[in-house]
Amino acid sequence: MTTSPSWRALACLGAFTALSASAFAAKIYTTGSQADVVAPTVPGLCLAGGGSDDAWAGGWRFMLERTGGGDVVVIRADGQRGGYESFIYNDDGHNDFPAVDSVTTIVLEGRKDAERADVLALVRQAEMVFFAGGDQWDYIRWIEGTPLAAEVESAANDRGVPVGGTSAGMALLAGIDYTGRYGSPNPNKDLVDSNDVMRDPTGRFVDLTRSVITPRIMQGVITDTHFSERKRQGRLVGFMARATWNWPDVSAQQIKAIAADEDTATCIDEHGFATAFGWGEVFVLQGDRDIERLREGRSLNWWGQAQAVKAFVMKGNRDGRGLFDLNTWTGLDGQPERWWVDGRRTEEPVFGRSRSASKVAP
Repeated sequence: MTTSPSWRALACLGAFTALSASAFAAKIYTTGSQADVVAPTVPGLCLAGGGSDDAWAGGWRFMLERTGGGDVVVIRADGQRGGYESFIYNDDGHNDFPAVDSVTTIVLEGRKDAERADVLALVRQAEMVFFAGGDQWDYIRWIEGTPLAAEVESAANDRGVPVGGTSAGMALLAGIDYTGRYGSPNPNKDLVDSNDVMRDPTGRFVDLTRSVITPRIMQGVITDTHFSERKRQGRLVGFMARATWNWPDVSAQQIKAIAADEDTATCIDEHGFATAFGWGEVFVLQGDRDIERLREGRSLNWWGQAQAVKAFVMKGNRDGRGLFDLNTWTGLDGQPERWWVDGRRTEEPVFGRSRSASKVAP
């Protein structure tokens, strides 16, 4: 990674130094060597549902091993430096992480930061890029359509650099992003939940875009995070239905999704095989039946005789478990299920799921 002391905050062997906050809007911090390292990388993608990074440390090793010992860039939009520099560079959690040359944190403060030459250079020369959590609407409104989005997408799709994100960072790396732009239509709640979306998947609060950052393997895929903890199953099925409402080229049988619990990540290798790391579960979905009711201002009915959506559930562990082939969208090691939203009682749509006897998806 080429460095320029006039704009890049440098620190050698763990000594932290930051640029003056008054120098630029964005803040840039680096831990590690200031020497430029060009290392061979292996593609990979890790999508984490939020919570503890230590819980899915095997996924972090998956990414860091693919850097070739090069330079890691962490991008944040929450105004905080956070602890990723020491977590990665010093291996604070004793997770047996491979050594890397440096870890740089870029704290974005607005959309103009996604156009800055120094920010773009850091990403262009990085051997790994990771998005922290925060407010996904801040990420999207600051990054969508910018040179920074193009650089990250090029890193993933052209340069073969491992890329990842947690919580809002996972949402950002979907092919179809839920923006989080609007809150719940219920004045007594803040976040949009399953009940909101099932009762009106066409509402403006179900705001989706597909023009931010799309790793190639994520084309046409929606994501969701903090999944089981916040009971977002019905919400995600509603997002999938909304995508078919938004875009004529997306059908109920084509729409796909990946969700992750807190403390859990799915990591996808260069061949398109996904594995679950951490203490929760990863969910991989695809629509399978026509949507019975999807009309403006009405509740969702996507029942399909309790067969509407094919689901595949992988239970993670620290070193990785389960296997799903994203090329064929076929589960190889995990639990197949069927999911649906039963809206036959129009005022009370409910989410349902059932497990298949086999543990390998057809």
